[in-house]
Amino acid sequence: MRALIVAYYFPPKGGAGTQRFAKFCKYLPEHGIECVVMTVAADSKSPYAPNDDATLLRDSSTTVLRVSPPTQSPFGLRVRRALRLHTDEDEWAWAAAEQAVRLAKAQQIDVVVTTLSPYANYRIGERLQQELGIPWVVDLRDPWALDGWRVYATSLHARADLATMRRAIRGADFVIANVPAAKQEFVRMGANPARTVVIPNGFDEEDFAPTPAARQDGPFRLVHVGTLHGVDVGEGMTKNRLRRVRHRQIAPLGRTGNYLLRGVAAWRQSAGANGQQLAVHLYGQVDDSHRALIAQLGLADVVTLHGYVDHRASIAALLAADAVFVPLHDIPVGERALVVPGKLYEALASERPVLAALPPGDGVDLITKLDAGIVVPPTDAEALARAIGRLQTQRPKGVARLRLLPFTRRHLTTLLARVLQAAVAREKAVEIVDPWQQVGISPPGGTR
Repeated sequence: MRALIVAYYFPPKGGAGTQRFAKFCKYLPEHGIECVVMTVAADSKSPYAPNDDATLLRDSSTTVLRVSPPTQSPFGLRVRRALRLHTDEDEWAWAAAEQAVRLAKAQQIDVVVTTLSPYANYRIGERLQQELGIPWVVDLRDPWALDGWRVYATSLHARADLATMRRAIRGADFVIANVPAAKQEFVRMGANPARTVVIPNGFDEEDFAPTPAARQDGPFRLVHVGTLHGVDVGEGMTKNRLRRVRHRQIAPLGRTGNYLLRGVAAWRQSAGANGQQLAVHLYGQVDDSHRALIAQLGLADVVTLHGYVDHRASIAALLAADAVFVPLHDIPVGERALVVPGKLYEALASERPVLAALPPGDGVDLITKLDAGIVVPPTDAEALARAIGRLQTQRPKGVARLRLLPFTRRHLTTLLARVLQAAVAREKAVEIVDPWQQVGISPPGGTR
C-alpha cells in the first residue's frame, strides 16, 4: 500500500507539529505501508516552526516531495484573502493540490492523509477524493475552529470557518482526533462516529535511553520543554467582541511562564533555605517578555533560559530533571479541554513526576489515572508554589514507562495503519480502542 501524507510541518522543520508524522512514517513500513510525504519547501519560513531539527531526519527514509507556494496567488484566493475568508496557507495548499493530482495520476496512491494544521490542507485530500476516488483520511492535531487560540475578524468569518471544518470532517472517509474530548465534539458536528477514531501524540521508546536514577543532592531541577507565549497579555478569559471572535474562550496567560515564575518566587520567599535549592530550566522558544518578569521577581539566579534545542537534547533535558512542568491555557468552568499538550507524553515517559498546570480534560485524566504527578489550575500561582514545595521536599517518583505502552509511537502507528487499511478496503467502520482505555492493562498487541 502507498499512502500520500500531506504534512506541511515535516523534518527538517523542528517543533512538536513535525514529530507526529515523522514518527508515523518511521513505523508505517512495518505494516507494509510505503509513505510519500508532501510538505513545504525546506527554506520556507513559519512562525510555528521557525527552527530546524536535523535529528528528526534520522527516523525515516521516506520519499519527501517539497512544494513551494506560488509566486502569484490565483484570483479566487486573492478574493478570499481580501475578504479575510482565507483559511491558512491557502496558496501553498493550492499549489500542493495541483502537484498531488499529477502525482496520483502518474503513480499508484492508495490513500491520502492530510494532517491539519494548516487547515487549508484539507482541500488536497478532498480534491483527490472527489476527482480521482482516492480514500481520504483527515488527521486533526488541533480542533480547528474549536481551538480557542483561533481568532476571527467577525462572527461571519467565525461561522464560515466552522462550516468549512464541518464540511471536511463530514466529507472525509475517516477522521482522526487527537484526544477523546475532541472526538466527541467532531461527532457532535456531524462526523461519522463509526469512522472517527482517537490517535493521540505519544513518545518514541527509542528516543529514551535507560532513565538515570533521580538525584538526591544539589538544587531541585524543574524543567519545561516547549514554547512559552508572551506574558504581556491580560489575565482572565477572552471575550468575544464585534471584531474579535472565538468559538471557544480561553485564558491565554496560562500558556506562558507567568504563573510558574510567580509560583517559584512565592515558594522561594516562604521556604527559606529550601527555596534557595531550586533551579528552573526552560528549554524551547520562550518569548522575550519573560526576561523582564524574571528580573522583576528577582529570579535571575534561579531561572535558566536555554533557547530552542533539538529533539534529542530536549529528551536529555527531561531525563536530567527532578520534575517536569507542563502548562496549558485555562478554559471556562464546566468545559473540558479539547487538546492535550504534546509535551505531556514525553514528560511522562521521562519517569519524572509531572507538575501539570492543566484545565479539566484528557490530560488531567491521564495524569490522575497514572498517579504521575501533581495537577493544579493553569492560572493559580499560589497552587503552583505549594506544588513546587511538595515536589522539592517529598521528591516523589514518576510513572514507570512500561505503564505508558499504549502511548508509544510504534503502538500508535499500529492504530493508524488499521485506519489506512480500512480506508483502502472501503470499510464502513473501524474499531479502535483509544489509549486512555488501555493505560494500566497488559501491553497492547503489536507493541514491542
